[in-house]
Amino acid sequence: MGPVPGQKIRPLPRAVSSRPPRSSRAAGAATVVLAAAAAAASTTAYYHYNDDDDATTTLNRDSFTRCVVTRKDPVSPSSSILTVSAPPTSLRGLWSVEFKQPEVQIARHYTPLPPYDDDDGRLLRFYIRSLPRGEMSSYLDRLRPGHHLWLRGPHPGFDVLRRLGSCKRLVFLAGGTGLAPAMQAASTVLEHDDDPNTSATLLWAVRQHQEIQASAYTPPPWWKLWLRRPSPIDLDAHVEDATPIALQLRRMKNKYGPRLNIRIAIHSDGSAFQTHDIEQALLRPSSSDRSTPTSNSRGCQCHNQSLHASASEFQPPNDACQCQSTADAGKNILIVSGSDGFVSHYAGPKVWARGLLTQGPVGGLVADLQRRHPSLARDWLVLKL
Repeated sequence: MGPVPGQKIRPLPRAVSSRPPRSSRAAGAATVVLAAAAAAASTTAYYHYNDDDDATTTLNRDSFTRCVVTRKDPVSPSSSILTVSAPPTSLRGLWSVEFKQPEVQIARHYTPLPPYDDDDGRLLRFYIRSLPRGEMSSYLDRLRPGHHLWLRGPHPGFDVLRRLGSCKRLVFLAGGTGLAPAMQAASTVLEHDDDPNTSATLLWAVRQHQEIQASAYTPPPWWKLWLRRPSPIDLDAHVEDATPIALQLRRMKNKYGPRLNIRIAIHSDGSAFQTHDIEQALLRPSSSDRSTPTSNSRGCQCHNQSLHASASEFQPPNDACQCQSTADAGKNILIVSGSDGFVSHYAGPKVWARGLLTQGPVGGLVADLQRRHPSLARDWLVLKL
């Protein structure tokens, strides 16, 4: 089913509901009780999609296809994982679909989480957050198992494997629900190459501890925060009462072992990813690091950073590599995904140009690191989602 005749669908940027750091409100006992009640009251329902009108339809980029919600799992009081039964797609790598809000005729991109190993290819899972004034997020938050929704796509994003080439390292800095493309990219890279030197590092910034642990949590006393700022934590395989998104992260960690490193900064605990955290992730020694200069990437849409400044994640240049020597072509990849403020702080703002939201030049904390360590500008490609 496509848009209502005579009305336009207004595309909006990728849906990411994290926000730049700000003072957090203390989570009281009432919040914990409500969160536990929501989790206990959640129901799982499965629906077989047998509508004759849609039996032969496939997802496509030109029109919206009717799909059905089969499950909704609370993560925190403001976030959940929405499972949708949809026609299967063969697209891999970074990709998204558009959701249509039929009440106000707007569309917005959402990135699905990586599929489970035992999926049949017909289920898409989305990590969503409800925002107080968010038209689309509020609409999605109201959906329940059995409700219909409309998807258009899939839309390919930046070709991560082509950009990595002969390189082996992916670092992904994600804020809030920006974790979804991070998990998607890490799965793509680690599934494609089982070389022990191929690695992915996920740095995930969240507001509240409730995002990873559903049960009651006592934050550290204020005087400990005053004495010493807490550091980001490694994903603990023994987190009690882990949320659905933390469980999927743990499955990934168990599957890929030491090739996948996951660190979490929890704002309510006082932790955040600082310069030294990013520096450590990018400059970590690896046996696969090059000892010789990389191939000249001038003029290559895949590997030249300056050419990416005018590129859009929704219309990415995924042409074949045009480096002078393709044998050793490629760059390690740093991707930053989150709210506008989050992306701008770490990698500089995206820029509107010719009606498209483009990458813009590298700025923020990452640009400072490139000036201190010129090898980062030479060997790493920076992308913003």
